[in-house]
Amino acid sequence: MKPPSRHALVLSATLALGLIATTPAWAIYKIVGPDGSVTFSDVPPSDTQGKAVQSLSGPAAPAPNDFGGFPTALREAARKYPVTLYTAAQCDACDAARAFLQQRGIPFTEKTITTQADIKAFKALSGGSDSLPLVSIGSTKLSPGFSSSNWDMALDAAGYPKKNELPRTYVRPQPTALVAPPAAKASTPEDKPAPAAPSVLPPPNPNAPKGFQF
Repeated sequence: MKPPSRHALVLSATLALGLIATTPAWAIYKIVGPDGSVTFSDVPPSDTQGKAVQSLSGPAAPAPNDFGGFPTALREAARKYPVTLYTAAQCDACDAARAFLQQRGIPFTEKTITTQADIKAFKALSGGSDSLPLVSIGSTKLSPGFSSSNWDMALDAAGYPKKNELPRTYVRPQPTALVAPPAAKASTPEDKPAPAAPSVLPPPNPNAPKGFQF
């Protein structure tokens, strides 16, 4: 029997330590300063005076009722170690990564990187990396880029079945932006401009009686 390579042993140990962690490592915070400047951080600010802080979810798990019809092993893995895939448009490696997860039967959420806000948030989330695709399994993120062998090993370590066991009725969540767009402000009567007064007087009426003026 061929002994495992040093790379495989190191990777397995890293994954095992990461998967044991129970504290989510992929929380990200949007911080708006008093001057309107926006920054993103994976560390909650210690002083929020004069700042607006919004917590953006990392790899959120699907709702518990999504797992009702799952086989036991798949259900437990999905609950303990939810999978999130980070992608961008016109990315062949992202397409390959998505197809890989679908073929193996992994329930995952997909976050798209499109806007400048998405890019800033992703860099804060990934430690400065801008390489895609990126996948997180529980609180562990793998190296940027798609590697079927490394991803297989990580999913095995998390307890995901090696073959597709998703129920036929399972509906995969639609991809969503990493940073949700700002909600549109509802218009109020005060926001509507008052009707403008006529700028010129109407022309005189030729049929008006003599001596009558408007």
